[in-house]
Amino acid sequence: MSGQPITLYAMAVSPYVNKVAAILDYKKLPYRPVFIHPQKKAEIQFSKKKLVPIIDDNGTIVEDSTDIALYLDEHYPTPPILPIDPTQRSVVLAIEDWLDEVFFVEYYAAHNLGIAANRKRVLQLMVQTSPFNALERLALPVVAGIVLRKNIQRAHDHLHKAPQLLDQFEERLGAGPFFGAQSQVSVADLAAYGALSLHLAGELEGVDALRKRSAIDVWIERLRPLTSDGRRLLPRA
Repeated sequence: MSGQPITLYAMAVSPYVNKVAAILDYKKLPYRPVFIHPQKKAEIQFSKKKLVPIIDDNGTIVEDSTDIALYLDEHYPTPPILPIDPTQRSVVLAIEDWLDEVFFVEYYAAHNLGIAANRKRVLQLMVQTSPFNALERLALPVVAGIVLRKNIQRAHDHLHKAPQLLDQFEERLGAGPFFGAQSQVSVADLAAYGALSLHLAGELEGVDALRKRSAIDVWIERLRPLTSDGRRLLPRA
């Protein structure tokens, strides 16, 4: 390791960014977040995808949260976040894929945007962390409601799926103690906890239903001391 902190290009409320930040914290790798402008994205003009997270590790650019996780585990293997056994590794990566493609879309985003009180809090976090000018900070709550109206409606329509998604979450935990009945923390655990801990730290609506699931609640408390909480990317008082 060069001693230089890894640069993490970020949006503070992104589940994929929080996934990577939780992995960096679990591995105790120093990093500095660079928050991007959600529309202009001048900070990541070098990227073709223009999507965060992106890391810059002393000149090595890696995009996509899963690719970043694989890169970090290869170059900074202690502690590992992937099982050595190929079958167990496949199980963990399949769970991570479900989290990325289903859970984050239909549960995390639904609770962020589909519930008015949560949406207000998420927009406040965007104002606090994104490089907006003064006019953009004032206009964001109104403009977001217009620009994101289809996303908001889609998120609201997904809210009824929450109990089913939490059932599926518990199924993937299995007998525990970690996802896929693994005995060690994996990328799947850090992905899920990274995203959900932002909801927990912000005490967003819907957290009570999450914490009432005893298997999930025990898993949360098991992960909490092993990495960082949902304030990892937020301004400190």
